[in-house]
Amino acid sequence: MTEYEIKRKKLVRRFAVGYLGILGMVVVALVFSVAQGAGWKPILVGAPVYLTFFVAVSYQFIKELRSLKREEQEAASKESKQ
Repeated sequence: MTEYEIKRKKLVRRFAVGYLGILGMVVVALVFSVAQGAGWKPILVGAPVYLTFFVAVSYQFIKELRSLKREEQEAASKESKQ
């Protein structure tokens, strides 16, 4: 396994935890809502907040993944020049 693959695996694992955290936030809100008899309505009201978190995490994931790929390409080009 190369250094790049290890870094990529750590990055994917870190963002998988982030996505699970967002999912957990929605599930907790749903459980409290249903337990109090309010149903799905509070979840729908909070949807913009959940979507904002999802978009922010996705944007950061893509940004870091592209940075990692760029770093790997630069390392490969330096090795080929030597």
